[in-house]
Amino acid sequence: MMIAKQEPAIRLSVDPTNPGQFFACCGLLELADKLWDGSEGFFNKDGMGFLIKTAEVIQDINVVELIDALAKCHITNTMSEMELKRLEYLSRTPRKEISKSTNFEAEKKQLKEMRRTAPILIHEPFDLRIDWFLDERSGGNAFKTWAGQQSVLDIASNMKRLVTEFDLNEIPHEELLFWTKSSDEVPFNFDSDLGGVGSDLDVGFSFDPLGIHVQIRPFIEFLAFIGLQRFRPSFDEARNCYKYSLWFTPLIPEVASVAACGLLGMRDFRSIEFQLLYRTKYLKSFLPARQV
Repeated sequence: MMIAKQEPAIRLSVDPTNPGQFFACCGLLELADKLWDGSEGFFNKDGMGFLIKTAEVIQDINVVELIDALAKCHITNTMSEMELKRLEYLSRTPRKEISKSTNFEAEKKQLKEMRRTAPILIHEPFDLRIDWFLDERSGGNAFKTWAGQQSVLDIASNMKRLVTEFDLNEIPHEELLFWTKSSDEVPFNFDSDLGGVGSDLDVGFSFDPLGIHVQIRPFIEFLAFIGLQRFRPSFDEARNCYKYSLWFTPLIPEVASVAACGLLGMRDFRSIEFQLLYRTKYLKSFLPARQV
């Protein structure tokens, strides 16, 4: 008895020399595995496509269903409801009243910092905690591209909102990593093609009065933010660059993350290296990569 070969449920076109697109593929695999347990991802032989297979043959599974799930899920940080209410109270209380107590001012400052920097929670049906940007022990915070006064929650929430504005009739689903959105929102700058585009603070003036909007690719920004939680490149200290590897065998996220940093010992893989662009002392971007 012949068993029909299972076809990938999701196919994406990808530029493997764009680090943001690589980590976006990793993030998409992570989300797919949360929706369809046992999902496997892999790159095609020329590295220009990323595919995801589900553990079982399930009808009508595609990237549209995943985007719909993203649209319905909530994104918050780890602050408690009590902490958020306290911050709201302190923020609307006149400064004169707060300044009477140095404890109030210190508390307000601490809560505002928590609001900007606390780990991100992507709720049902994904139930993911994203905190790699706070990871000093294994170096995850090296990929933190935003400044300390920027809110990671605001950036992530805005990118998620733009993702859910994707017009499914505008371009083929396979091209979603190339979908560009005109927006005045500040991205993470994971997209190496657009990483050189600065915010108002970078360039020294505001784009809004000129009617200029930054062209960003929200799927790259949001999915790469998720992908970096588990998938990390290796660091080549001698060359001062980071390396990631394409893998060509279907793997679940737990195993694929080992393959991605070149530690799985597979014969069939392709290594690619990239560097970070230091736009200012605090702001970074991903530079285009090259095959090793």
